[in-house]
Formats: sequence, C-alpha cells, structure tokens
Amino acid sequence: MPRHSYPPPHGTHQQLQYSLPPEHSGSGRPRDESLDHSSWRRDEQQSSDARIRVEPSRSAAGGQCNAKQLNNRISDASGTEELLTLFAAHSTGLDHIHAGNLWNKLGKQNIERRHEEQLEQLVRRTLDLVSSCEARTLSNIAHGVAKCRLPASVDPSGWSSEHHSQLHQWQLWLSLERGEDGQQYLLPDSQRQLCRDAMVANLARPSGLQRSVAAALTSVQHGFEEECLEPLTGYSLDLAIPSTRIAIEVDGPFHFLLPDGRGVRRPNGPTLLKRRLLAAAGWRVISVPFFEWDALPTASERQTYLERAVALSE
Repeated sequence: MPRHSYPPPHGTHQQLQYSLPPEHSGSGRPRDESLDHSSWRRDEQQSSDARIRVEPSRSAAGGQCNAKQLNNRISDASGTEELLTLFAAHSTGLDHIHAGNLWNKLGKQNIERRHEEQLEQLVRRTLDLVSSCEARTLSNIAHGVAKCRLPASVDPSGWSSEHHSQLHQWQLWLSLERGEDGQQYLLPDSQRQLCRDAMVANLARPSGLQRSVAAALTSVQHGFEEECLEPLTGYSLDLAIPSTRIAIEVDGPFHFLLPDGRGVRRPNGPTLLKRRLLAAAGWRVISVPFFEWDALPTASERQTYLERAVALSE
C-alpha cells in the first residue's frame, strides 16, 4: 500500500508528500499486475481529500486563499474598509472577476475622501484586467466606479482623440437622458470641454452621397444648412433645417452592420447613439440610407422621397 506523509500542523506551508514503495517506482505503474488497483485509487482519493482539508486552515492562518475563497470573502465583506483591505492583501492575485465583484460591492458602500488613494490603486489594477472582462463584468465595474464618484481620479488629458470623443458621448448621455441623477457623475467643465473639442475636431468631410442628397433637397426645401454644428452636443448634422429642428443624416455603408440572414442592414452602434442623443437634444432625425437613395434612379423620385420624409417629421 502507498505510504503518506500527512499534513503538518496548521500554520505551516510544507507541501503534502506522496511516496511509493519500491515496486511502484520508475514507470509509475505497478510491476505486480495482481495488485488491487482499486486500493491504489482509494489511497489517491484520500490524499486528495487531505489536501482539501488542510487548505482552509492554511488560508485562515496565513491569509492566503484561492480564487473561489477570495470571491467568497468579497461577497461576505461588510463595508468599505474590509473590501479595500482584501484588495490590498490580494492585489497581485486579483483577476477580472474579483475586480468586478469588488467594484459591485464598493458601489453600494459609503465612500469617503480618505478612501480615494486606495480606490485609485484599484482603478489602476482594474485597467490591467479590462481586456479579460466580459460585458457583465465591465458593467459591474463601470457602475461601481460611477457610484464611488471618483472624478478627481479621471484625467482625460493623456487620452487619444477617440477616447475623448467617446467620453464626451457618455457625458452627453448623462446630461441629456439621466437628468438630475446624471449630473453628479459629470466631469468638471474644463475636462468636458476638452472632450467636446476632440469630437468637433474629428468631424468628417461631406461625401459624394451627401452632396447628392443636398442637391435634391435644394429643389424641395429652403433654409437648410449643410454640415451644421449642433451647439449642445457637438455633433455635425449632415443637413439641418434649424427652423423646425429637423436633422437629415445621410448614412453611407459605414453607418450599418453587414446584412443579416434576411439581407437586412441595421444601423451600427455609433449611428444609433448619435440619433438617440440628437433626439434627446430636441431634434427630429431623418435617416437617408445609401441603399434606399441608390435605388431611386431619377431626380424626380429623389425629390419626392425627401418631400415625404420631411413632411412626416414636421
């Protein structure tokens, strides 16, 4: 039978030993084929059980714990101090799931200014793990960070122009759709202006498709503007009728996803977000998809198309 060296007393970190008698050495299988293999498997199971039994003791004495135990500790933590203490003790072994759970719990706690330094450390550690996060974990992290109200920790000055633009869109959503509840999460005015300026600087030039629509609109609608900068949002409107607050967006191929199984092309995320934020700012948005426009061969048909679209929006 195999001989075991059983675990040392609690508080030590010596590895569990497993030794075999001489007849089992070398190839790892018994030379005596008549040996009862069931007893060998039973002994291996006992060895495994011994490892499992000592793990919680080592965890309790030495402060170390595995991933599952750390998740349990985070779930059982009763306040900000305990959560931040857990982070400080296990920061190097923290994974994306732990980070999501920590932020989810911290978002429900009372955060004070004295916690900011540790929270900033958690932000930096979380950024290292973001690439491993799934949508639900990212949602927990974003919600927790927002609830902790850490505007002092956000410095967009070193970000790319694209990052500034995306942050500006999020700030628009807070201010236009979240009302008073969203105001508390807005960046300081100087940082918001920095983000808005980045989006305005990245405005695209008019396309041939847009010029074609503008030419047709000239025959049916007076007083419209091309590439109109919308002051509240910073968006550029392809064509706008300010007197009635109608925005005409000329949507080329890059505004759509690839066709689905039925051949339907749906607007992509940035396009839908722009329409939604413009609507929240008080504009009625008309979309002119490229595939509908290209299907109208004559000038008369295109003019009729625009007349109907504008009439339905007024």
